[in-house]
Amino acid sequence: MLVRRALLVLTLLAVAPAGRAAEAIFLKGEVLKGDLVSIDDKDLVLTVAGKQEKRMTGELLQIDFKEVGRPAAGVAFADVELVDGTTVHCSKVLIKKREAELTLVAGPVIKVSLDLVSNILTRADNETDRKEWKARVAAKRGKDVMVARNKEGTPQNLECTYGDGSADGVAIELSVTIDDKVETVTRKLETIYGLIFKSTLPAKAPPVACALLDTMQDVVMVSSLESKGLVLTVTTPAGARMEFQMADIGRLDYSKGRLDFLSELEPVTTVTRSNVEDKEDDKQFQQNHVYKDVSFKDKTPLTLGGTTYRKGLALRPYTELTFDLRGDYREFAAVVGLDDNVGTDGATTLVIEGDGKELTTLTFASTDKKRFQPVKLNIKDVNKLRIIVKSGDLFDLGKHMDLADAKVSK
Repeated sequence: MLVRRALLVLTLLAVAPAGRAAEAIFLKGEVLKGDLVSIDDKDLVLTVAGKQEKRMTGELLQIDFKEVGRPAAGVAFADVELVDGTTVHCSKVLIKKREAELTLVAGPVIKVSLDLVSNILTRADNETDRKEWKARVAAKRGKDVMVARNKEGTPQNLECTYGDGSADGVAIELSVTIDDKVETVTRKLETIYGLIFKSTLPAKAPPVACALLDTMQDVVMVSSLESKGLVLTVTTPAGARMEFQMADIGRLDYSKGRLDFLSELEPVTTVTRSNVEDKEDDKQFQQNHVYKDVSFKDKTPLTLGGTTYRKGLALRPYTELTFDLRGDYREFAAVVGLDDNVGTDGATTLVIEGDGKELTTLTFASTDKKRFQPVKLNIKDVNKLRIIVKSGDLFDLGKHMDLADAKVSK
């Protein structure tokens, strides 16, 4: 009897699902590493060293499950954006009647009402097309617009009224007015560059609680969530309901409204100059001085001391950035120094000021044994935060300064 009971226990243990390994980071700096037991809108429960730890999700900054990746080079995908800002990379997009059926590159298949879709770019794996599309959507948001390439290959807008998708999902009906006459046609999705829909997010939509980033860099805005076993069900502010396997989730980011990365804030002033180049007023010249979330080395990830960082700024001397914080933040934090993958010659100096008062000055040289340092600064009530990068000599080429994971928090 005892033997059979022991075998039964072992069998149950073998088939019981293991918890999802997670690292939870809290606003006050506490870090918990363990296995996820459950998470919902109120509480997070982790098993840490055999003991269950319960915390309020309102105290969270983020939960990391695994590295947030991206689709592999050469993989074709479409981008679908919902009216709440949710953006997903899709290996297949079908529009069946008034429903969009989206097969994510990461694996899940989600179905949402077409009324919740803001726009679709059919070939988002092309970086040039993605940048062009972002500007085009901004100019036409709130209208029904079908975009197709002309004979020369240039995308052209056609304002229309969208009807239903076909039964098999591969085409959509649209109506256009020509000389006061309405013409209705059916167009296959594969022949369309992109679709912009007039739908917008209702004013009374629930707020964003967190952002879900999956292993293929999809970004899902989440107003409500609940885990059951190794499945996480989320609802977006637009009302779209999606299910994700925990193995497909990279991060739950609760930082919005609590923390902002400098690379996502727009400086009120940007000043760039050079002692060896004379193009201070040229826009491209400024872009060559300020890199967001990548280093100067072929736009590779920011890397300091062997650690790579997803967010941050890479700045060349002589660059000055001023951010208007309006006194809303309490702390500035970053890891600053010379990037591992960028060759440098001589010394580079970083100065950080708050409302004209020097908060810190750091200098790193190419010959230093340790070329980086964590920085935390009290910026309570600071309105204007100024970042200044200088060269240690007359020359600024071949020099740089990384502000990896640079952020201001409340």
